[in-house]
Amino acid sequence: MYQYCDKLAPAGRYPCLYLAKGGEVKKFKGENISDFCCIATEQYSKNGKWSSTTYQLELSPGVRPLYFLSPMHGTWGDDLKSWGEVVEKLSLPVDVAKAIIGTEFKTTANRLDKLEEFALATETEEVTTETVIISFGSPSNRAIREGYWEEPKSSQTSNGQTVTVAPGVDADWGNPSVVEPEGAKVISSRHVPGMHGGYWTVEVIVPILAA
Repeated sequence: MYQYCDKLAPAGRYPCLYLAKGGEVKKFKGENISDFCCIATEQYSKNGKWSSTTYQLELSPGVRPLYFLSPMHGTWGDDLKSWGEVVEKLSLPVDVAKAIIGTEFKTTANRLDKLEEFALATETEEVTTETVIISFGSPSNRAIREGYWEEPKSSQTSNGQTVTVAPGVDADWGNPSVVEPEGAKVISSRHVPGMHGGYWTVEVIVPILAA
């Protein structure tokens, strides 16, 4: 018997459940799924926006549950660096895994697609790649008045190469662009709420010429 609760988690995070049988998957939507599962019991708990239903599921032979819930202030898969890691984690064919993640976690899917595209574009050249994290935020009121959120932000690669990003239109750090170096590419930008605008983490993949 497998227990699943669809209760809203803090920070607006909803769980979702997929059931896998070999390379085939079905999303559980509160109903029996032929050849996958049968609802043994369901218990509804009324509590405003925190209302939820807890299910006891009888899984068919060979069916395994795939439970997804993003971390607080993050997205499922933030720690995964390739589609290869995703398929290893889920034990699914890559096309099936991409379909699930592309539907449920578009930010993660877009980031992994960019990483894959970048790797394909550089694999024939004598370069390696390095992922650089640029983190910043929670400025003072004075810094905000002096243009903190409009200014480019920088970090460095392990060999000391400067990596700089700038915000999008209207100081939009959700859509930053690379200032330097040439050939680098933003693969994700994540925000965590906090004082004076919170915190941003921008992930940039950078080509590193072989020595």
